[in-house]
Amino acid sequence: MWFKRKPEQPPVTLEPTETPAAAPEQPAQTAQAEAPAPQATEAPAAQDEQKGFWAKTWDFLNKPIFVAETEAMSQALEKTKSGFIARIKKLGNRWTKIDEDMLEELEEILLESDVGLAVAEGAIAHVRAKHKLGEVTPENLSDVLEAYLREQLGESAPLPYTPNTLNIIMLVGVNGVGKTTTLGKLAHRYQIEGRKVLIAAADTFRAAAIEQVAIWAERSGVDLIRHKEGGDAAAVVFDAIRAAKARGVDTLLIDTAGRLHNKSNLMAELQKVRKIIEREAPEAPVEALLVLDATTGQNGLRQAEVFQEATKLTGVILTKLDGTAKGGVVFGIKKQLDLPVRLVGLGEKVEDLKDFDAGVYVDALFSEAAKPEA
Repeated sequence: MWFKRKPEQPPVTLEPTETPAAAPEQPAQTAQAEAPAPQATEAPAAQDEQKGFWAKTWDFLNKPIFVAETEAMSQALEKTKSGFIARIKKLGNRWTKIDEDMLEELEEILLESDVGLAVAEGAIAHVRAKHKLGEVTPENLSDVLEAYLREQLGESAPLPYTPNTLNIIMLVGVNGVGKTTTLGKLAHRYQIEGRKVLIAAADTFRAAAIEQVAIWAERSGVDLIRHKEGGDAAAVVFDAIRAAKARGVDTLLIDTAGRLHNKSNLMAELQKVRKIIEREAPEAPVEALLVLDATTGQNGLRQAEVFQEATKLTGVILTKLDGTAKGGVVFGIKKQLDLPVRLVGLGEKVEDLKDFDAGVYVDALFSEAAKPEA
């Protein structure tokens, strides 16, 4: 009885399942593909438990960091430091006392670094006041200016995010400042962070912009709402908001046109887009961010006036900060526009678009790497 029952059991359970799997037809291939599936899903879970510390440590160390650190910021600001901070330190070494000639030279350095007239005049007035109190000398001039400029920037204001609801981020700015690339980097970052992202290609004026956004969307693995070239930008945004709500999207990124040579049409288009957002998603938190090229310095700030008329701006993204000696424009943005710098571009990589930290920025700017020449 033992020898009869024992061999009968295996053929009943195993052979019928193996026969379809061995068949050459398409259904049999599907059966084969499905058969190992439970093992494939169980194995990684077991491996994760086994490798524990090493796997998690490796993932953590290789995860992109989107918060600017002092060292990375210092490297990105080398041109600004050599043309701005180093000159201030050298000025302190050359003069033996604080007088009007020295202050005039100091103001010239500040203006050439593109901090803006208001910041430069305020800094000179601050140094004068400190000098009358006997609290500033050529030796500590750099420290006094550092404290003043740090106070001008105030607290950091990173890009806010409200969970469990649709967040809308609209990027505005003239063509050529890196607006579309910045949007693509944001999409990639948010995808890494686990958000569900949707892009609206609302710069319908340029076919190249639509194609560029499409490439970023595909690269980042996010959905894209697009119309044909020359279409209605507001209609793109309308469709995107509807799609975002239907798909449970938590972050909608909107690319917009930036052709300043036709100012009236641009303003009308942006105003229409903003009305669609307010009508279709009145409960959604909205960020309208002005993208500025740091290499243009004070000239870039004048663009803000045009876009402020078209839509209420909530912050600034400063690109190409690593490629300019005019990094002092950060202070001008805060003083003249009264807008927080949300993000800064420190390089070409996706992770080089960093959250702006005012304290880290000032620390890096005045760090010892910017030593004056002898």
